Amino acid sequence: MKLFFCGGAGGVGASCYLVKIDGKNILMDCGIRLSSSKDTLPDFRLIQENGGIDAIVVSHAHTDHTGALPAISRQYPNALIYMTHMSKALTRVLLYDSLKIMEREAEIPIYAENHVREMLDRTVCYSPNFSFKPFNDTDIGVTFYSAGHIAGAASIYITGSKGTLFYSGDFSGFRQNSIEGASIPKLRPDVALFESTYGDKLHANREIEEQRLIDSVNEAIDRKGKVLIPAFALGRAQEIILILKKAINKKRLSKCPIYVDGMVKDICRVYKLYPNYLRRDLTKKVFRGTEIFYDDNVVPVEKPELRKEIAESKTPSVIIASSGMLTGGPSQWYAEQISQDEKNLIAITGYQDEESPGRNLMKFIESINDDGEKLNRTIKLGEREINVKCEVGKYGLSAHADKVEILNLANNLYPRRIFLVHGNPEVIHVLGKEIQKDINGQIYVPLNGEQHEISIRKPRKQRCKKVYPCMGRKDILNQENIEELWNFVETNIGTSVALSIEDLGGIWGYQQDTEEIKDVLNNSPYFEPDRRRMFLYHAVEKSEIEKLSAPKVMEVNEMLGLVDQFFGPESGLYKKGARFDEKIALLYFNFPDIARARYNDKITEFEANTGWQVEINQNINTSAIDEVVYSLFPSNMIISKISYMPQTRKVKITAEGELDNGKKLSNQFKEITGLDLVINDEDEIEPALLSEQNKKQMEQNQALRYIDEVFSTLPHRPYKKSVKVASSGVKYIELTFISKTIGEKYSDVINEVEQETGYPIAVSDSCNQIEIINIAKRLMNEKGIASKKNPSIFLDIMSVQVVLAQDIDDSMREEMVSRFSEMTGLNLELK
Repeated sequence: MKLFFCGGAGGVGASCYLVKIDGKNILMDCGIRLSSSKDTLPDFRLIQENGGIDAIVVSHAHTDHTGALPAISRQYPNALIYMTHMSKALTRVLLYDSLKIMEREAEIPIYAENHVREMLDRTVCYSPNFSFKPFNDTDIGVTFYSAGHIAGAASIYITGSKGTLFYSGDFSGFRQNSIEGASIPKLRPDVALFESTYGDKLHANREIEEQRLIDSVNEAIDRKGKVLIPAFALGRAQEIILILKKAINKKRLSKCPIYVDGMVKDICRVYKLYPNYLRRDLTKKVFRGTEIFYDDNVVPVEKPELRKEIAESKTPSVIIASSGMLTGGPSQWYAEQISQDEKNLIAITGYQDEESPGRNLMKFIESINDDGEKLNRTIKLGEREINVKCEVGKYGLSAHADKVEILNLANNLYPRRIFLVHGNPEVIHVLGKEIQKDINGQIYVPLNGEQHEISIRKPRKQRCKKVYPCMGRKDILNQENIEELWNFVETNIGTSVALSIEDLGGIWGYQQDTEEIKDVLNNSPYFEPDRRRMFLYHAVEKSEIEKLSAPKVMEVNEMLGLVDQFFGPESGLYKKGARFDEKIALLYFNFPDIARARYNDKITEFEANTGWQVEINQNINTSAIDEVVYSLFPSNMIISKISYMPQTRKVKITAEGELDNGKKLSNQFKEITGLDLVINDEDEIEPALLSEQNKKQMEQNQALRYIDEVFSTLPHRPYKKSVKVASSGVKYIELTFISKTIGEKYSDVINEVEQETGYPIAVSDSCNQIEIINIAKRLMNEKGIASKKNPSIFLDIMSVQVVLAQDIDDSMREEMVSRFSEMTGLNLELK
């Protein structure tokens, strides 16, 4: 075995390692350096002089590991490139973004668009934990193992007849907000390459660092400032979005606009396309169609022209933008704008290259003189010198392993020879000494340009890869026949074995695109992803299949988050809630009848997606009536009064001024609200006037006393009597009962009163809401029944709703409903 260090040794950047094993040359990663003072590319001469490349394997998508792939692939077009599915999708985004940067800045681009396209066409994808053979003429095997760090990142294990090699790539053992930590089994490599980025450091407690960031953001918001978080578009930005979202949801962070800008948006899109590489909770959300990054608070900046508006706005906000080291992108522009105000904060959360503006900015964190005043601080952003007045903070959110994690992995694998790469020389030397204390092997600290020939006299024995039986099917796997695959796996392999997409495709037997198989598996009740490695699948226990087939009930916060996606501002949704025990989503629309009719299909889809039943409010939002009126009426009309009559579903308007087309306006109002519009009583029918033959009217007070006498012996009596004058000048009496429904029951009595008194009689539309609620309470007390909360009255549908704290029998329910209707004229709903 021979190792050639073409880049990434003795420093960070341009990772590129060539291994010659069993007569084949395999290149591991091929990145670029971001530093302007060093060569951008790895040492391709070393590759050329040692026989070129037969295959390329890629650990993850960051450009310091992939940025030179189009250039090297162009030179060796027969060498296939292997990586995980997620890494390919992310690499595509990063390489096309690099093309834009090179077109804008580089005198001679490293590669062109056609080179990127051809390189991607030569890329073959495999899932982690699946062993594949990149060559037909040797037994060399390659396996990816999930490395944490970023989505799709993998450690690489190469086995050959002359020995085995493990390359960690960038890895992280701890679970992040977006992805799980590394999942590397107890392998038996002869040689290992370990990243050493933070090999001399112990990371701070992640939760403490996240809370420090949240506290700093809160402080900036409280002082009406803005926060810029320059973040690597891939990995770090997604972490920060989820950290801030979680903090807002748990009320640990004040609500404020959070803007997402730059290439971050493209990476977020890819994350949602490959949910099996994310944390379990995020994967399940994506499966259910839930947005995992954006919501009411977190919004993408879709147009560059909005940046100035965001920067100049007086509203406190947070901006998450690439690049993470302020070397370009929108983060550099935002930094220029907000660095001039002491209220603002720039929060550094990731690795900063020695020559980057971000590294220079970090020097100002403690730049305070003896009097406690901030010293004059300048930084070069692009071509401009900027005086930094804002606060600067650093927060440890690294996605790289620290010293303890590297030592633990080295001890777990216990390779005979260890090469430490991807770290500064002083860091690597500290780490090398620590490893030497634990492992009785040879520790190497290579430099770029070096080559090492390794003679392995007795390669370590490897665990045999289990060969699974094959069904030999000749048809594609789909939802109609996946039960047959499940039955075969459950019978012959078992439900405890975690299988890759490729494993399951091989068991089925038909050559089929792995993306198609993945979609079938993700939508099937017969297989479910492994809890920590969502890219692997278990056959479901027979007893669990029925449960998994049943409609899933979404977690309440997810459900409420999905409400806004289904019902936008145009729907008139003004409030949302839930009754947890009953799994009922409470949606409050301005005009519920209109919402029911207009969004019936949406409501059905929402219920199917969430497993929650939708209950819509019954009363109209009266404040919304005013908004509609003012939006429809011309500005030359002066509106003096707006009255809503719920029982007749009319809105009465008193207004001054000319109206060109009142009928058209009324129709528009009806379409929006479902209510009739009455302008200046234009269609109101006055109480019928008595004919000339009727006797003269009684004296006013005598007539009112007469009415009291008539109703004194009846079950109901008016609680208010008013003498009014119609627009025609005729006097009439208006009687107000507990409800209009009750008043209308006495139409015969009222007709007699009209004849005796000489006054036309009208029944008011009003209800005595307080008395109606009190009657409901008295009925409950009489029966010894408790309610969970006070009764709610819905005049739009003439109903009172009571949520009971206990069950009651049907006979008691019927009796209470009947008595309440007799007493009030309203329906009683007992829930």
